[in-house]
Amino acid sequence: MTKIEEFENKIIKQGMTDEDFIEYQQLLKRVRDNFNKRQHCYTTAIQFPIKNAEQAIKLIKFGLDNYEDSWFTTYTSYLFIGKIYEKMQDEKSAYDSYVLALKTLSPEQQSYIDYLSIELLWMKLHMDNFQYSPELEDYCNLFSNTDEFSQSFKNNEFRIAIAQMVIALHYGENDKVKHFYQQALEISNPKYIGKAEGILNRHHYKEELKVTSRVTHFLNEVKFKVKYKIN
Repeated sequence: MTKIEEFENKIIKQGMTDEDFIEYQQLLKRVRDNFNKRQHCYTTAIQFPIKNAEQAIKLIKFGLDNYEDSWFTTYTSYLFIGKIYEKMQDEKSAYDSYVLALKTLSPEQQSYIDYLSIELLWMKLHMDNFQYSPELEDYCNLFSNTDEFSQSFKNNEFRIAIAQMVIALHYGENDKVKHFYQQALEISNPKYIGKAEGILNRHHYKEELKVTSRVTHFLNEVKFKVKYKIN
């Protein structure tokens, strides 16, 4: 194990002090280029426990501020910051970070734009208390352009079902509301086998569905509408 790897393992477990940033900067001088320097920052930060989330965000921003590089590491840095805010249940900050990630992309990176749409969609739903917005529909359409494997992840299937339910409610498409409600219930069943599960099992990866309390509350509201109001 190299000296920088030992240091990174230490800060992942213990967090970072101001002195640690100075030491890390010295260690990063031995790393080949700014691409790899930034990569060290965000791949280390994303492993911080939630109690040190603010330090993790500070570390990624440290990489952004000190090591100028291409669109890819800028995009990934903001993407990872968004994921950390999402773990903190700060949906507004997560959404803003995903928007910054989006702004680094050009039409040549359309596949990245399409994939990022699922993150924007999920945060937008939480920010708007599961109410319709034109942006939500745009994000849904963008994600439909992604590859079949990306769409097959259990969490992505669930998010799209929820989004489609919100859109169907907005347009008064009651049959679609019922369909996507049942789909969401099916996916959230612990016995549900996702379309990508076979491939993930071969790579020893277990996907767990992440359902927030606010999603559960929304589903309960829809359950009432399905049972009593939607014919």
